[in-house]
Amino acid sequence: MQIRSDFQPATLILSRLVEYAKVFDNYNIYDWPNLKNKEDFKNVYDLPFKDRNPLEDIYADGRNLAGFMSFRLVEFNDARYFPTLKSFVDSFHGGWVYQIDQLRDVSQAAKDKAQQLANCPWAVDQMIGLFDRQVDILVSIKQCLDSLKENDLYRWEIGQQQSSFQVPEYNKILECIHSVGRMFERLPRTYADKDEEALRDHILVSLESIVSGSATGETFNKRGKTDLLVRNNKSNEFVGECKFWRGKEVFLETISQLLSYLSWRDNKAAVILFVENKDFTSVIEKVREYISEHPNYLRYSSERDETWQNYEFRMNDDSSKIVQVAVMLYHLP
Repeated sequence: MQIRSDFQPATLILSRLVEYAKVFDNYNIYDWPNLKNKEDFKNVYDLPFKDRNPLEDIYADGRNLAGFMSFRLVEFNDARYFPTLKSFVDSFHGGWVYQIDQLRDVSQAAKDKAQQLANCPWAVDQMIGLFDRQVDILVSIKQCLDSLKENDLYRWEIGQQQSSFQVPEYNKILECIHSVGRMFERLPRTYADKDEEALRDHILVSLESIVSGSATGETFNKRGKTDLLVRNNKSNEFVGECKFWRGKEVFLETISQLLSYLSWRDNKAAVILFVENKDFTSVIEKVREYISEHPNYLRYSSERDETWQNYEFRMNDDSSKIVQVAVMLYHLP
């Protein structure tokens, strides 16, 4: 699932919630109904009401929990319901995520009753195990929500982030570059013979119109001159490097070059690749394959579209410092 662009600063954690939603969806569609309808759970209805009540609660609460989490965990992408990250995070308050102790009581009551029965249905034991696994996932979801509250975007929304150049601005810069790159592709006769400097200058013109600070090219930063540099309030907010695709070695060297330009406070960057090869799809696949071979590579983060992927890298001089690097490809045959 593609994370909405204005939530990109929280992509890693939101992606984890998406994975949890998939688990809950499988539980809701397959596990719970199979245990109830295709196994021996029907024997529960032969028990006296006081005996079957805690066993029915396991199914009812477990299935409801799975159904709810399967869609709520991914609803952040719908701005009609959650216009801000804060509104999404706060929507869980008072709900299942904050009722873990009560859910464990439900599980324990079912376990106690199952032990008292001479012939407890097999499906009940399986349901209790499934229920407990869901509760364990809820614990992890709460950890994710707590982490989101520490995210720069969430803090900005509640007025705790003081920087005048907010993390979402990085997304605006990338969207601007992407728009220019797509223009290059739509007008091949106009840009096909341009060199890196000319293409970079077209990007700079567009960036200058949308950033609140300055956008410059061939600007010295730390250990060299970077192709694209956006500054605001005397600090670097974005560093970009433009290159024509020349294979694996040059690609990995470009990433190293980009990282060498970054100071400790620089953590938002991009590699913009101009691809002349006719087989553009092959180059896209090679980029995805080769990038993990870079020694600073940490993880894949998200995908804006098939020619724009976001990754995380470790900073050269501080492996605990994470750098966001977008890799953007544009076809200029």
